[in-house]
Amino acid sequence: MQANYRKLFEKAPEYLAISLWKPNFLFTKAKGSKIWLNDKPYLDFACGPGVANVGHNHPEILGAVIDIFRRCESGWGGNMLLNKYQIMLAEKLCRLTPGKFPKRVFFSNSGGEAVEAAILACLKKRPDRRGMVSFIGDFHGRLGFSREATTSRQMHFEKMPWGIEKKFFLTFPADNPETPSKKAFADVLSTPEKYMSYVENTIGPFINEIGFANFELVEGEGGINMARKEMIQALIRYLRKNEVWVIVDEVQTGLGRTGRMWASDIYEVEPDIMTIAKALSGGVVPIGATVMREDLSYINPGEHCNTFGAGPAACGAGLAVLDIIQKEGLVKRSETKGTLLRERLASVKDEHKQTRELVSDVSGCGLMNRITFRDAGGMPASEVRNTVLAEAMNSGLFLMSAGERSIRLMPPLTISDGEMTKAIKTLVTTISRVHARL
Repeated sequence: MQANYRKLFEKAPEYLAISLWKPNFLFTKAKGSKIWLNDKPYLDFACGPGVANVGHNHPEILGAVIDIFRRCESGWGGNMLLNKYQIMLAEKLCRLTPGKFPKRVFFSNSGGEAVEAAILACLKKRPDRRGMVSFIGDFHGRLGFSREATTSRQMHFEKMPWGIEKKFFLTFPADNPETPSKKAFADVLSTPEKYMSYVENTIGPFINEIGFANFELVEGEGGINMARKEMIQALIRYLRKNEVWVIVDEVQTGLGRTGRMWASDIYEVEPDIMTIAKALSGGVVPIGATVMREDLSYINPGEHCNTFGAGPAACGAGLAVLDIIQKEGLVKRSETKGTLLRERLASVKDEHKQTRELVSDVSGCGLMNRITFRDAGGMPASEVRNTVLAEAMNSGLFLMSAGERSIRLMPPLTISDGEMTKAIKTLVTTISRVHARL
């Protein structure tokens, strides 16, 4: 390890707040399907997660952003001053997202901000219905407190006394329950009729107080859990019947990750509001987007705003991402390569005793997949998972956890056949090594 890295590692805990950063690992470079930590290359099967759909530092994205800088078009143009990239990207997103109804786009800097903007729109539009429903296991960001401390102008807190009044959480109707207990519960709610009976008994008495639902259709952080299509459709029909607006969080699932442009396409859902971020940035300039039905959008100037949202460089990167996805056929590529990944891992699981004894499930859609571990050798599944993560990293494969006992398998959609084969081989070898030590 270079001496200057050692000095930086010593400074990190002295000056940085604790977060998810790993001690003694410094991000030094990224290109295509690889990242470099301490100057050592790793095949990236995490992507942020879900940030580098078009690969790391794609030359067309870098070119688009550099051209904006060279022309001195960067600056504070955005939510306070219009710029052409903002308008062009908004137009494209309105056309690409599900639903032929008129839409409006609010730009921000992250997925969490995109979700905040969606919730704020619902609360402002109908302040008398301040209840929310979501799924257990969903992840929608880490924001929400700053607004409650803002009193600089009346517009920031009028008709908001204050925020979400009631929160209801439904069991996620998983097609691939991650744990035995979740599978047992899913078996009880095995049909749309049974699931909707549960839903109506849970939120039915409060339905007139619920203004909006905020859902992931494929849960990311919660374990790469895929919802059952017929149950999602039945649930949304029930919510629409009761005039509950539906927000679908596509921050991690959007832009080809699931083998469709949007997870909403898999479930044939047209959200009232969709939240987008992560991959829209190209991994270069952070951006969030909230795509709303026109009648749900903000009305008065200043109802919502931020400093850097819709900046030229961020929107220019977003436009380049959309062009690359279309030009390189990445949605279809995600579907094809994801099927190949699951088939190969399922085949190994069936044929190799070591893998079968450690792995309980391989599932997902497109290139948003998971491998789930079981208790083995007196070791709980979560510890088996964490041991595999560490061992894989030692072998040059960078992975991230999800849920209680799973690993995400989320490479760039641009990953080559050779890189895919190498990653699968490394993962299988790693599992065998862990099994041998039990």
